[in-house]
Amino acid sequence: MNKIVISLLCTIALFADESPLSQQKQETLDLKRKQIEQDMDVAMKSWISPLILSLSINENKNSLNNNSELQNASLQWNQDLFRSGGIGYTIEQSKANGAANLLGIDIQEATYLKNLYTLKTQIERDKLAVNQSQLTLKNSDIDLLMTKAKYKAGLSDLSQLNQITLNRDTARTNLIVITNSLESETYELKKLIQSKSTDTITIPTIAVPSKEEYLAKNLELLQYNKQDQATEAAWKNKASSYLPKLAFNGSYGYSKNIYNNPYSSDFEGNEYSYGLTLSMPLLDVNANASTQSAKLQYLQTKSAQTDRQIELIQEYEKHINNIRNYNEKIVLADEMIKMYDELYDFTKGQVAAGFKSQYDLDSLQNSVNIQKLEKEIQNYNISIEKITLYFDTKH
Repeated sequence: MNKIVISLLCTIALFADESPLSQQKQETLDLKRKQIEQDMDVAMKSWISPLILSLSINENKNSLNNNSELQNASLQWNQDLFRSGGIGYTIEQSKANGAANLLGIDIQEATYLKNLYTLKTQIERDKLAVNQSQLTLKNSDIDLLMTKAKYKAGLSDLSQLNQITLNRDTARTNLIVITNSLESETYELKKLIQSKSTDTITIPTIAVPSKEEYLAKNLELLQYNKQDQATEAAWKNKASSYLPKLAFNGSYGYSKNIYNNPYSSDFEGNEYSYGLTLSMPLLDVNANASTQSAKLQYLQTKSAQTDRQIELIQEYEKHINNIRNYNEKIVLADEMIKMYDELYDFTKGQVAAGFKSQYDLDSLQNSVNIQKLEKEIQNYNISIEKITLYFDTKH
C-alpha cells in the first residue's frame, strides 16, 4: 500500500499537465472534442440562410442574325425571421446534442482512465498475491515433507498423504494462474500507456462518494439529461414547423443588356427587391404523426434515464457492499495474525525445548506473512471499487 501516496486532487492536477494515457489516445480524444464543438457551432447556426452571390453572362443570336448580350450580378438573401419558436428550439437542441456528445467523450476518457488505474491496482495487488502463493506453496512443501515422514513412521495414512499432495498441486497451479494474470494485466496496461513506463503510474487515494453525490455527478445520467433536453427541443421544433413562419426575401443586383439591332435599346443599371412572406401549412396529413413520433422519442429517453438511474443505484450498492466485505476480510486477517503470532511464540518455545521442529516454526511464520499480505490485497481490492465509483462521475 506504500504505492498509494498521493491524493486524488493532486492526481487530477497532474492530469491537467500530462495525461497518463498514451499520446495517441489523448490526441484522438482531443480531436473528437474539437470536432463536436465545430459540429455544434454549425448546428446552432443552421437556421441562418446563406447570402448568395450570382454572376452570369449570356450571349444570344436569333434567326434574324440579331445579337444580344446580358450581364448580371446579384446578391440574394432569403431568411426566416420567425418560426413560432422553432429558431430557439433549433439552437437549444444543437446545444444539448453537443453537450451530450461531449459527455460521451468524457465517458470514453473516464473508461480509459478507469481501466488504466484498475489495471495498475490489479498489478500491484497480484504482485502481492504471487508472494502470497509462493508462501502458501512453501507451507504445502513443509506439510508434504512432514506428512511423508509421519506416513513412513506409521503415524499417518495414505489418504492424508494424498490430500496433502493434492493441496500442494493446487498451490502450484494457483501460482501459475496468478502469474499469468499478472503478465496479462501488464500487457493490457501497456496498451493504454504505450511507450510510458508502468512504474510512472501512481495509484491515487479516493474517498467513497455518497449515493446522492454519485447519482448527481454520474456521467451517464448527465448525458441522459442533455439527451432529454435535445429530444424535448426536437419535439417542440417539429410541432413549431406546422405553425406560422415569417421570412424575409431580398435581392440587390446589377444588370447590363447590349442589343445589336436598331429596334432594341441597351440597358444598364441597378435593381433590387425585398419583402416579407408569412406562411403556414393548412393541411399536412403527417403533421400529427410526426409530432407524436418526436414526443415519443423524448418520452423514451426520459424512461431510459429513469431505468438507468435505478440500475446505477444497484451498482452503487454493490460496490459499497464489496468494500464492506473486503473490510471484513481485513478484520478476519487481523484475527488470524493475532492467532498465528500466539502460536508462533508458543511453538518457538517448543522448538527450543525439542518438542517441535523448525518446520513448524517456519510454517507458522509463513502463515503470519500470508495474512499480512491478505490485508494489503484486500486494501487494493477496496481501491479498485473506489476507482470504479470515482470514474463513473464527472469532476
